[in-house]
Amino acid sequence: MKIILPLLLILTSCASRPQLYPNEKLKEVGKSQSQKDIDSCMADADQYLESSKGKQIAKGAGAGAAIGAAMGAVGGLFTGNLGSGLVRGGAIGAAGGAAAGSLTPDQVKHNYVNQCLADKGYRVLGWD
Repeated sequence: MKIILPLLLILTSCASRPQLYPNEKLKEVGKSQSQKDIDSCMADADQYLESSKGKQIAKGAGAGAAIGAAMGAVGGLFTGNLGSGLVRGGAIGAAGGAAAGSLTPDQVKHNYVNQCLADKGYRVLGWD
């Protein structure tokens, strides 16, 4: 369990960022200012939108826990320790479900940031 939380924090902190097309706006302001504009748009998106990231993690963890508990129960039946199988399977499933849920891109935020940057004169090629 001690390794699960740091792993989840690492996975969820690897946020994607927009990659800009080198149009006149980007050439005019330069990389440093464009990064500040990206940060500003992303902060605006976080503030304006109701972030679904936490909901996705919780939903994924809940679904993963249920699936993991069921798998653990089956394993527990074969080993003769049903309770232990439920607990272990639930914990593993919750961690896997939370990690998978946190990796799902938040398309609403991406769309918001893309529009914000377009309003500033940038053109987004995609996200890394």
